[in-house]
Parts: sequence; structure tokens; C-alpha cells
Amino acid sequence: QTGGREGRGTNYRGSFDAFRTILRTEGLRGIYKGYAATLASFGPFSALYFVFYERFKDVARDHIAETQGGELKQRRRKKGDKNDEIPFLYLMACSASAGAAASWLTSPLDMAKLRMQVQRGRAATGVKSDIAWGRSGGNNMLDTLRAALAEGGVQGLFRGAGARVLHFAPSTCITMTFYETCRAFYAGLLSS
Repeated sequence: QTGGREGRGTNYRGSFDAFRTILRTEGLRGIYKGYAATLASFGPFSALYFVFYERFKDVARDHIAETQGGELKQRRRKKGDKNDEIPFLYLMACSASAGAAASWLTSPLDMAKLRMQVQRGRAATGVKSDIAWGRSGGNNMLDTLRAALAEGGVQGLFRGAGARVLHFAPSTCITMTFYETCRAFYAGLLSS
């Protein structure tokens, strides 16, 4: 790993050394540099993910109810019951689809965050970049997004979206399917 020390590249000997060096050379603010950009991309992703995930589970429940004679759907409408179990394959499809949709929609934010991180790393090592970063050198997400839009149009905002979807769809699928399976398992144990 490399980091900035007065414009020169620095090889850290590990995480603690990086923490100590950044704290000494840049202060506490240096530790959190870029954190706002991370939150600006991860926050909307998480919010959209859970909105899509819950909606897709509702659609799955309705589909299951319709294929099983509508009995489950009528019971849900009466009680507002959302705790009926969804089969494993449906959970996988709901979580993967929600991850794909949320990651694609928030790709421009993630692309801007990554450009800002790369720019900071290059600035720290003195490497020149031919990538357009915006008026302020990409010091904020809005300028970085504007530069990407000017450079490649709307398509430029979604550069790398396919790779992001290919990462998040299986990742969220594994995580949420495992969570839902464990939740149902332990709920069954505790109710016995």
C-alpha cells in the first residue's frame, strides 16, 4: 500500500503503520479523508437494496399464493402477514435481483468515489493522470460526476456498472439468503 507523505510515495508496513503514519502526517482528518464519498455511494445502495428486496419478496409471496390457490394471499390481506416463509430459490432470486438493481442504479456514485480514491492515491505518489477529474480536481463527488458526464455522457456515468452488478448480485444473494435461512432456523428453535 502506498500513501501520501508530503507528495512522496510511502510504503506502509501494515495497517497499524499506515494508521500511525497518516495520523502523524495528516492528522485525524486524514484518517477519514474520503469517508463522506464512501457513505454517499454506500448509503443510497443500501437504502435501494432493502426497498427492492422487500418489494421483490412481496411479489414472490403473491406469486406463490396465486400458484397455491390464493389462500396465502387472502390470509396476508386480512392480517398484513409478511412472515410466511419464502422458498430458498425465491429468496436467492429476490436478493440477487435487488443487489443487481441497487448496484446498477448507484454505479455513478461508486464510479465517482473510486475516481476520487484513485486520484488521491496518484497524487500521493506523484503519478500524473490523464483522466478528467472535474474543475476542482475531483475533490468532491459532484465535480467528479460532472467530469464523467462531460467526458462520456450518460454512458460515462455507468462505466463499470456491469462489473459492479456482477459483484453485488452474488454477494447480496449469498449474504441475505444465509441471513434469512438462519433467521428462520433460529426462529423455529426459539418457538419450539
